[in-house]
Amino acid sequence: MKKYFIYFSIVLTVLVVSGQGCMSLDGETKIETSGPGGMFVSTDKGETWKIISSMPTVEGVKQLDTISVYRIVEDPADTKAMYWASRERGLFYSFDDGKSWQRPSAPVDSAFIYDVAIDPENRCSIYATNGRAVYRTDDCMRSWVEVYQEVRSADIITSVSFNPFKAHHIYITESNGDLLKSEDLGQHWSVVNRFGVDIRDVEFDAHKEGLVYIVTRSSGLFRSRDGGVTWDSTRATFNEYPGALTFRRFLIYPSKSDQIYWVSQYGVLVSRNAGDDWEPINLVTPPGSVDIYGFTVNPLNDQEIYYTGSIDYRSTFYRSVDGGKTWETRKLPSKQLPTVLRAHPENDGWLYMGFTIPPQD
Repeated sequence: MKKYFIYFSIVLTVLVVSGQGCMSLDGETKIETSGPGGMFVSTDKGETWKIISSMPTVEGVKQLDTISVYRIVEDPADTKAMYWASRERGLFYSFDDGKSWQRPSAPVDSAFIYDVAIDPENRCSIYATNGRAVYRTDDCMRSWVEVYQEVRSADIITSVSFNPFKAHHIYITESNGDLLKSEDLGQHWSVVNRFGVDIRDVEFDAHKEGLVYIVTRSSGLFRSRDGGVTWDSTRATFNEYPGALTFRRFLIYPSKSDQIYWVSQYGVLVSRNAGDDWEPINLVTPPGSVDIYGFTVNPLNDQEIYYTGSIDYRSTFYRSVDGGKTWETRKLPSKQLPTVLRAHPENDGWLYMGFTIPPQD
């Protein structure tokens, strides 16, 4: 059983983090999941859930409950707006808290979407990447232009982000370890740094200018306090937590500068000094015993913490209202894999959960 669990963890990590994978473990055993994919919402802190995967079209209302969720991105200027990056069917967006969804024009209406970035000063200026190229729209997704292309077949564009303090400064990361920047809306690009490890994301602390994080897949967190001129590796700070270098999720707490959460194979760590040191959150599940992909903290109260834990194909929803001292469990609304959790920035107790449907051989 131990060997089976380790193999499944590897497969699930590849599936959820990198976007690839197969759910046949040994050629005979199949991971069985059931229920809808897509998006759900809870307005009572996870007590009850409602599916929100409807897309009105001229032919009628279509359901998106067979589409997997890779990432949910918020509009920094509109709390009702969010973008659903799917694993196989392109990009979707909602301007009404997820009550209805729409699909933008080509080329981001199909295939895997790795990330989306919305200009904090102009909500109609949006960047999206499918891993091979970066596209920009200046007319609220009616049309797109390609602003960057990755021609090396082995490398993937993993994220795209705006610097909230410098208008028109946009950054992209690649699986080969490159961090690139454009200061002219994507017309020209320059290499900020070559980290030499698989990068998953670049994140900016919106409350402290110059504070930037590079999230890696298996080498921990890099940090810059001067806007990317110099970088520090926080790898050594994870040494006392076995498995902490294996990335699952990263969260900058929106209401407190320097407060960050690192979710890994170990579990959940919190730092209140931008990663200088870490404090483990005592979960119900022992360190290393479950895969945590859904994770969020109430932006209005950091004592409210939520996560999903998965073992094999079974998943459970956990919540704490006292900073992790005690926990409650609740049933999930689907038996697919819960891969995204988002707390609404204004509506207290509102949670969004996205599910991934594993591909079957």
